[in-house]
Amino acid sequence: MLENPELIHKWNHTHSILSICAFPTKNLLFAGTQDSKILVVDKKSYNIVKTIQLGNATGSALDPLSSSPPTSNSITNTRSSVLCLDKSQDEKYLFSAGADSLVRVWSVEYCTKDHCLQIEEIATVYSITDIGDIFAIKYLDATQTLVFGCQNASLLYLDNIIDRINDSTTLPSNFTKFASPLTQNIDDIDLLQTEENTINLSKQSQTNLDRLPHRRYDKFFDSKGPTGSSLQTPITFSPESLSRELSPLNICDGNYPHAILEIPAENIIRYAHNGFIYSIVQIVDAYNNFNSSDNVTTESIITGSGDGVNKIWNVVKNRKSGRVIIKLEDEDMDNDDGVISQTIEFPFLYCGLSDGMIKIWDLNTKQLVSTLVAPDSNDIASISVHNDYVFAITEKGITLFHQDQLIHWDPNQGKVLSSEIFVSHTSTNNKHNSNNIPYLVAGGNDGSLTLWDLSSVFQDLHLSGKLNRRMKHNIENNSLKVTIDTEEMLSSLKKMISFKTVSQSSTTECKMASARCATYLYDLFTQLGADNVKLLPVKDHHNNVILAHFNNQLKPEDNKTAKKILWYGHYDVVTTGDSERWDTDPFSLTCENGYLKGRGVSDNKGPLISAMYSVASLYQQNKLTNDIVFLIEGSEEIGSPGFEDVCRKFKSNIAGENIDWIFLSNSSWIDEEHPCINYGLRGVINAEILVKSDKSNGHSGINGGVYPEPTLDLVHILSKLQDDDGNIIIPEFIKSMKTPDEKEIERFTNVVESARLSNSACFKENDYSVDYLVKNWTTPSLSITSLNVSGPGNITVIPHSASAGISIRLVPGQNVESVKGNLEAYLKKHFDTLSSSNELNITVVNEAEPWLGDPSNHAYQVLKEEVTKAWEMEPLFVREGGSIPSIRTLERCFDAPAIQIPCGQSSANAHLDNENLRIQNWTKMTEILSNVFNKL
Repeated sequence: MLENPELIHKWNHTHSILSICAFPTKNLLFAGTQDSKILVVDKKSYNIVKTIQLGNATGSALDPLSSSPPTSNSITNTRSSVLCLDKSQDEKYLFSAGADSLVRVWSVEYCTKDHCLQIEEIATVYSITDIGDIFAIKYLDATQTLVFGCQNASLLYLDNIIDRINDSTTLPSNFTKFASPLTQNIDDIDLLQTEENTINLSKQSQTNLDRLPHRRYDKFFDSKGPTGSSLQTPITFSPESLSRELSPLNICDGNYPHAILEIPAENIIRYAHNGFIYSIVQIVDAYNNFNSSDNVTTESIITGSGDGVNKIWNVVKNRKSGRVIIKLEDEDMDNDDGVISQTIEFPFLYCGLSDGMIKIWDLNTKQLVSTLVAPDSNDIASISVHNDYVFAITEKGITLFHQDQLIHWDPNQGKVLSSEIFVSHTSTNNKHNSNNIPYLVAGGNDGSLTLWDLSSVFQDLHLSGKLNRRMKHNIENNSLKVTIDTEEMLSSLKKMISFKTVSQSSTTECKMASARCATYLYDLFTQLGADNVKLLPVKDHHNNVILAHFNNQLKPEDNKTAKKILWYGHYDVVTTGDSERWDTDPFSLTCENGYLKGRGVSDNKGPLISAMYSVASLYQQNKLTNDIVFLIEGSEEIGSPGFEDVCRKFKSNIAGENIDWIFLSNSSWIDEEHPCINYGLRGVINAEILVKSDKSNGHSGINGGVYPEPTLDLVHILSKLQDDDGNIIIPEFIKSMKTPDEKEIERFTNVVESARLSNSACFKENDYSVDYLVKNWTTPSLSITSLNVSGPGNITVIPHSASAGISIRLVPGQNVESVKGNLEAYLKKHFDTLSSSNELNITVVNEAEPWLGDPSNHAYQVLKEEVTKAWEMEPLFVREGGSIPSIRTLERCFDAPAIQIPCGQSSANAHLDNENLRIQNWTKMTEILSNVFNKL
């Protein structure tokens, strides 16, 4: 259950808090205000230690930075309202922008000599064109690029900005600034000047200052047009006016130049959107803030606008010339409503819209994942996300979304306009430990700034595990290798199990869990050394497919002998069912008594992790002799919709020239003791048969016998599917069915004689005979699996519609398309004989072809040899009555035979409560696969 966070502190100001930027390492909060101030809060003491005034606090409305003395008509300056703030990653620089069309760059440092805080406006950035208000700003550290979005729909940028500032000599050297202690009032700081200190601005400096926007024209949309008549008369600067112009603040022992920097015309992207640009965010994936090569460094940003479109831009810096250009990469994410705010928690982009909705996009595939709706329809003015907890800010308050839950609270600060989440690092008494406390800070139009402790919200959230810490260490050390051992495998599997990847569910929680799991696998494959790792989109917004290659490590002259092996798996799971029947949390991996427990541990996350590490162990020992391709989908449990399209569309990326063998592990042994190798599965057609009337539900006493009833019609046609002896009588149903040959009967006999079927969870009958296996594994079946009627279910109510679910299992020789066509025609034929006024609908829910492998081929024989070696007994060759839709898809698409190796015991309980996997089975499969992959 979600809990409201605890209010820690509240500060009050006279005007609206429009923007917020936290410096958690320095324990500082910066808040931009409507009355052209930046409030600086020391989070340790909870004091507002600075109030930075932009321009003249009491200037006239026409020229707030005027050098004229205040008059009785002076008003509060809102022409420099601080609409947006950003910082450098090292917290050395603060960037502010807003209603005066200027970007200001501030240095933020603590003086080590007397511990005073020094904040200095070291640069002013402007554009010669009329851009209006600046709504969004982003500083990109890797390329030193400042990007900002404007009221006139343009996107502007300035590269190498810190270097430009350091090289600047705009400010005369006789300008001296003095420090004040941390507690000194900022308004008392002034520039001192001697009689001979008359300031003689250079021609260039004078020109730059005169070109600042407020010197040239009125505000955007208030100007008199492009004729030039709106330009104001240049002002002659006095030392006092220059003091106000450059806003010097609390500088310790130094002479700091102030740079006046103009945006080059070629760095202005006009009409970057068809509306105001309200938001800019940087894409930071799990490994890099940017991509770097020998020649270029690339960072990526996303802009959001009132036109509703999210655009992805690449910021590319040429390392030789130092030049930066911005290129549009993608503009396919259209929200159909204005984007007011954005944030990223990779792989998701969260868009706060103007109608109170939040749209969540998967950045890997540019597909819409989910939509959240706030309790009111006001603009999402700000949005913050931390570990899947979404905080949406509207004028009505704060709404917290998490796992299909929401809570809303009003912080009693008028309309809430701005927010930010940050994690504060607090040391403990133990030098090896520390507390990372998440906070939310929010600002309102009544001038209140509130700080909230989110510890209670996240009290059950484990922010990092052992693997994540190792991965972070490897990233920082530019290393991709991890230790391959059981502990590491367990850590990876634990993370996998934690994702609630239920493909049957359409909830936001499950959709986002599936997308996060796909991204986690992408990261893990990369970490293990895979090449060409990709997330492949699936049509109709189904879960992504992960593709990863491990290339052989043979010498070039031996490379032609390498085989290409495809491993197929899936990361989605079925629902947990009745949680009361589980002994442990289904989505928390439990290890006890030699077993792993959790949903998906046997089907199919456990076998997938085993296969991944079997290849990675070879690769990181430089011993991999064949190419291994992983193709992992996220919708197998609902029939693999779109998977065949992915295989065909990306066939060249997946297979290259060819695939030699296809491997998978998606089943279990037939008892508790004997390892098995599977070579056959039945196919399936699952369909819904619906009969409905144009009449509403009726009463049996009033309407009984008056008109044809849907339920009776349904029962009638269902009764025609089988005869009295249970034979399926759909036309041509068994016409081409293959029967088992003598070799198969011999294998079945070996199974019956060797396996302890009486102790097997796979067999619930007392007849453990060859005939039983023949019936279960090699003959088709038809089952009525569900019956549903409309209405309340009262015994006197005649339903206006009735439906039945049927599941038909097929065997090799039967054709899915033929059976579907014959089934539909047969049911319609019998329905027509009723002359009923009701309507019949037949819908195929999912289907799979039957599969029969060749247990005598080379791959099966190599697998048999390695299984025998690992378990010190020969495996049983078995078939199963279940279905896996993707096997025949893969065989057809890549023209290669499939081989399946079951992993768990018969009691693994896949799809049932308390799903489990014996650790010995799991680790031995890793050993077996490593040997098989290198011997094929």
